[in-house]
Amino acid sequence: MGCEERLEEEVREETWRRAALSLYSTEVEDRRRSRGGKKGRVHYRGLYDAVSRINWDFTRFAAHALSVVPDEAYSRFGRLFDIDARKYLLLNDDEKPREGGAVVELRDRLQAIVDATEDGLKVERHGKHWQVYIPGENWHVIAYKPTHNWIILIPLKGFWVESEFPRVLVNTPISVLQSLQKGWVLTDVTPPHGRYSYVQFSTTQPWQLPATLAAFPSDNICLGVTAGALGSTKLSIEWKVHVYSYEEELGWASELIGEVKRAEFRQLIDACRVLQGDPVALHTAFLGDGYLAFFLRLRMLFFSIGHEIFYLPAESAIVNARLAVELAPEYTKFVSLVTKCPKIKHFLFVGFGLPQKRGMRDGQRKTPFYAEIAGARLHLVYISTRNHVYARIAVDDAPQGWVEEARAQGWDVRVVNMGSEEYYQVTHVSLMEHARYDEALRETLLAFAKAKAEQYPKAWELVERLEKLGTGQE
Repeated sequence: MGCEERLEEEVREETWRRAALSLYSTEVEDRRRSRGGKKGRVHYRGLYDAVSRINWDFTRFAAHALSVVPDEAYSRFGRLFDIDARKYLLLNDDEKPREGGAVVELRDRLQAIVDATEDGLKVERHGKHWQVYIPGENWHVIAYKPTHNWIILIPLKGFWVESEFPRVLVNTPISVLQSLQKGWVLTDVTPPHGRYSYVQFSTTQPWQLPATLAAFPSDNICLGVTAGALGSTKLSIEWKVHVYSYEEELGWASELIGEVKRAEFRQLIDACRVLQGDPVALHTAFLGDGYLAFFLRLRMLFFSIGHEIFYLPAESAIVNARLAVELAPEYTKFVSLVTKCPKIKHFLFVGFGLPQKRGMRDGQRKTPFYAEIAGARLHLVYISTRNHVYARIAVDDAPQGWVEEARAQGWDVRVVNMGSEEYYQVTHVSLMEHARYDEALRETLLAFAKAKAEQYPKAWELVERLEKLGTGQE
């Protein structure tokens, strides 16, 4: 079998497999914590779980906007997300897919792929992507595999609703609003150009709908569901938006297409790096093409332009973030409260640092126990589900060369991810083994286990085991 034939077979199998997953899967979570992974990671979210998630997003948009959107604009804002989109695009009032709606058509197309089986799908290569044809149907699937992952799109006829998006940023100056628009235009938004007289963008992230539309208020918009995107862990709905009445206002941006747009984006980042740029435009540019993964704990801003990664170092990132929030507080509050966008949280973290920790509940008290291991103090933690004790230190806080020295002394040290941070973690087995001969460590672990036993009765088993260590009774 030639290389081209193997690729065709791979495309056919992957398209069929993901269609079946999307059609039949319910949301599945991993309750284990694998090495380098997170407990609770979603394996795959199918069609109806995706719809339920979107329905919740709409409810959250409308509910949280009560405290942000002006009274005179709220009824129209709520109508779009609470009535128009659900009624005409996805759901009835009883939250079930509406016959003839986008979800039902997507379900039928997924079923057609599954029924065809692997041998019934015809695959043809067209440039950088593949077209997968389904027997007896007049539509095809678009599949392509970038560097890291498959993306499979099932196009829909387009389920559109005509509505409006009121101006919710009533106290934001026009000049600031234009800067917000510039950032979106340089990233995810395509300005009016050529025969297209409208602003347009598409997204599979529901939070981006109100976040983008707030910068482009209009009494003439079209919102549609145009495809189902079969990703690696879930099915997503692709939304497309046309915003009219900006043809003249965004005339300056009509040439910002392709490489011209990317060059202008680079210039924005370079200017902000030396504190001579537009921090408000940088704000929405980060929401559009900001790079979030792996960098949540750093007060830096990373941007993806094509296959390149650009960044602002801490000093300029902090200054720009603070200026952007100061100049566009209304927009920041809107995106933060209405969409719960993770990027806005990181943007605020960059500018202002970590938020204050929540207070302890009544009856709770801190138990800051540390173990001395290879010359460093590691924080002790207790996992009740396993009845195990671990010792941790943030990778960034560990002394230089510490992990090598600890392993040389016989400690079992592993790297784990906790939220957005990496830690060196000494395993429970290694702690118990060293406590057998190290009296100081044994006493520390015993005091820690007794403290935890007040809250978790299971920990008394650990206390009894530690009391027997070193006595020959274990």
